[in-house]
Amino acid sequence: MKEIDGVSTQPAGRPASKAPASKIWEENAVPRHRIQWCPGCGDFGVLNALKMALTKLELLPHEVFLIGGIGCSGQIRNYLNGNGFHGTHGGPLAYAVGVKMANPGQSVIALAGDGDTFAIGVENFVHACRRDPQVALIVMDNGVYGLTTGQRSPTAGLGEHVEEWSEEFPPPFSSLRLALASGATFVAQSFSGDPRHAADVYVQAMEHPGFAFVNDFSPCVTYNKVNTYEWFKGHVEYIPADHDPTSLQAAWELLNDFDHRERLPLGVVYRGPRKKKAFKPVPIRTEELARIDLEPMLKASR
Repeated sequence: MKEIDGVSTQPAGRPASKAPASKIWEENAVPRHRIQWCPGCGDFGVLNALKMALTKLELLPHEVFLIGGIGCSGQIRNYLNGNGFHGTHGGPLAYAVGVKMANPGQSVIALAGDGDTFAIGVENFVHACRRDPQVALIVMDNGVYGLTTGQRSPTAGLGEHVEEWSEEFPPPFSSLRLALASGATFVAQSFSGDPRHAADVYVQAMEHPGFAFVNDFSPCVTYNKVNTYEWFKGHVEYIPADHDPTSLQAAWELLNDFDHRERLPLGVVYRGPRKKKAFKPVPIRTEELARIDLEPMLKASR
């Protein structure tokens, strides 16, 4: 059993010795939903890493709520067993915060793309960093809008040495820097080409007692011909073991150093749990529920 700030992370009611098999995360999911990603898509690595992380944490499907956005990345919640919701473009974090408010006992994971999160959804991202809800966000970052045939996303431009940028094609968006500047208490980066390392990062993110942001480089093999697996392998670098992730100053210095050397850090950049008052969900009054007719909504979803 693990503890964070004196709080147990072992789900109640289940002995720590009974870890679920990884295949439980595929039951009732993959057989019903044919995986529709392009062969070689980096999201396959994220899917495998996420299954490994959930298995390591001994979480069962009913204990987890997976929320996907619009785009190739949003499909990932179809390929995992358990509770799931497919929201609108830019909305995964808003839905995730709502789920956590309604059911604080659930492990809530938002799964989104770089366009989904850092374009139309950037306001949700900034305020999630500020508010620090206990939600994990994994962003599948490939620099393009893959579902709509490869338009440039806010993170496009990695490795492009451009003398004159334009308003249409600005320099790549720095999600790690925005997260730190917005007050995020857990900031990390991973690469789907190394799912075992990514799984370890996801575990740390899901154990964090607050908002945890993981930016995962997930190559688009169809539309992004610059940032390929080989390109990433030549540019990513694991964060040194002597880095102090509890120091905000060290986190900024780390990013500056990696930028100067034109390298991309992999691992936990910053981890600084915030002291917070205990969250109390808004009480639901039975008389209020009695006046609600759920049948139209249930009928529409059948």
